[in-house]
Amino acid sequence: MDIVDAILSLKTRQTAQPARTAMNDSPSSNVIPSCDASELLLDTRVSDKRVNHLLERADAMTRQISGGRGYIWTAIGIDSTPCEMGCSFCSHAAKWDAYQNSPPLDAEAIVAKAGELADGGSDFVVLRTTQFYDLNRLLMLGRRVRDRIGTDIHLVVNTGEMDAETVKALKDAGFSMVYHVVRLREGVDTGHTVEMRVRTIETALAGGLEVQYLIEPLGPEHSPAEILTEARRARSIGASGTGVMARVSVMGTPLAHLGQVSEAYLRRVAAVARLEYPDGGEHLCVHPPTPSVLRCGSNTIIVEQAANPRDTKSSATPWRGFDLPTARATLQAAGFTVRPTTEAH
Repeated sequence: MDIVDAILSLKTRQTAQPARTAMNDSPSSNVIPSCDASELLLDTRVSDKRVNHLLERADAMTRQISGGRGYIWTAIGIDSTPCEMGCSFCSHAAKWDAYQNSPPLDAEAIVAKAGELADGGSDFVVLRTTQFYDLNRLLMLGRRVRDRIGTDIHLVVNTGEMDAETVKALKDAGFSMVYHVVRLREGVDTGHTVEMRVRTIETALAGGLEVQYLIEPLGPEHSPAEILTEARRARSIGASGTGVMARVSVMGTPLAHLGQVSEAYLRRVAAVARLEYPDGGEHLCVHPPTPSVLRCGSNTIIVEQAANPRDTKSSATPWRGFDLPTARATLQAAGFTVRPTTEAH
């Protein structure tokens, strides 16, 4: 056993749960602070060959945690309203004028699409909005979608900041989970602050909503320290799922010139997300999806449609042609079981 194996073996044996109440606390004492497997994975001077066994270890950990189950996250972008928050990677930001605006989807189309996704084997149906989407309309959509998809899959909201009253209303409307994260370089590349994002996450958890937490939007400029901060935050809050989302370069946005991370590096960060959360976070998601990410710790992939902050126009079909049947086949080819399809209503 070499030093890398020895470090990882020690790390994965330490399974005591960290405190789940203070999101801004320093990483738990049972996380090795230096020269660990995660830092080796994030060091681009270390060859892929040198860390392949760490990717395999992360893969084995996720398969054990999930019982070999794969998951599909299906997102419906329900509006593309120009947003005043001005995030430097987002095509919906009003100041970049990068998005070809289109009318928001009507309620009937949203409910029908959600039902189709649920019947087709999705595990999570996500309603994704811009920052200031009308709450009453979102609650109406939540109620109608929940009625259509039933109670055995997650209904997820991906929207702006929320207080306790909003969280309660969302939960009462049928939402069971929120996607909300502290983005990499929050407050520098975004119009938000870390404190705003943390407050919403804590409020959602306190109100009974589960949280999915990815390291994102990952670009080549982000340091290992920045990545590790968010990987460890996912565990500290007890997120239901973790993972990583790569930034997609959208022409017209300020960060487009920085390019995108390689698939090889995305796989490494996925493995880091698992190694830093060895005792939970069953749904480990990587986006954009490729078959290789399902061999390094990921078991959850995304299908998305309609308005999309990673593109310049809305799509009537799944983004980049990656549809639900393809997602199911991709997971199954990687050795994961998937949720059965059901008879259409």
